[in-house]
Amino acid sequence: MQATGTTFTMLWDRTFQSWNQLGITGQPAGMLLNRYGQILDQWRGDIPRNDVLDAIEDL
Repeated sequence: MQATGTTFTMLWDRTFQSWNQLGITGQPAGMLLNRYGQILDQWRGDIPRNDVLDAIEDL
């Protein structure tokens, strides 16, 4: 994000295998993963900025 200097990795999987494995059924979708790939939090539809920041703060 340009305003904060934040970067993140975006995954494009043409086979949608990753979507199926993670239970993603549509966009937008976001997930907060730990270094072991465990899902710590997830959002479907509109991704609420404050909820994401709260989840990160709780780490």
